[in-house]
Amino acid sequence: MKILAVPGSLSTNSTTHLAVGIVAEAARKAGAEVEVFDLRKNPLPIYDARSDESTYPDNVHLFKKKMLEADGFILGSPEYHGSISGVLKNALDFIGARELEGKFVALVGTAGGAMGATNTVNTLNIICRTLHAWPLPSMPSVPQSYMAFNPDGTLKDEKLQKRLEELGQNLVATITRHGVLTR
Repeated sequence: MKILAVPGSLSTNSTTHLAVGIVAEAARKAGAEVEVFDLRKNPLPIYDARSDESTYPDNVHLFKKKMLEADGFILGSPEYHGSISGVLKNALDFIGARELEGKFVALVGTAGGAMGATNTVNTLNIICRTLHAWPLPSMPSVPQSYMAFNPDGTLKDEKLQKRLEELGQNLVATITRHGVLTR
């Protein structure tokens, strides 16, 4: 089983990358092959709906290929102005239902504020459903993420750490239970 994780942050000290990493590691431990598509290392141009997609850079074709080949996804985003990050929205604009239809998605958000990233995970939920994917019902977010992590990348809040780990485990279990493998 292949799971593609896409943390939607370009920040060097990204708490979104840390949160997605917790979910990804739990999915690995549950038996999945998890790859992180790092938009910092594989930048995508601004989506411009060009008619000749072959003119896009190699990173776009790589991203679309990995999305198509994945059996499931972990999508994470910081909450920016009450929504998802521009870099994640831009990446998702390059794909469509062809890549996501019928696949399960684990969603996680991070936020600087005490309320968490509810708007972010709700927006991701809508995007995924619009592309005919199945977001898992648990969509945890990390509030005050700038001070939520230990130096080793785990969360200080043990209950929240467990929720993120369970999200990764549940993604693998759900894909297995429903037999939704693309290969």
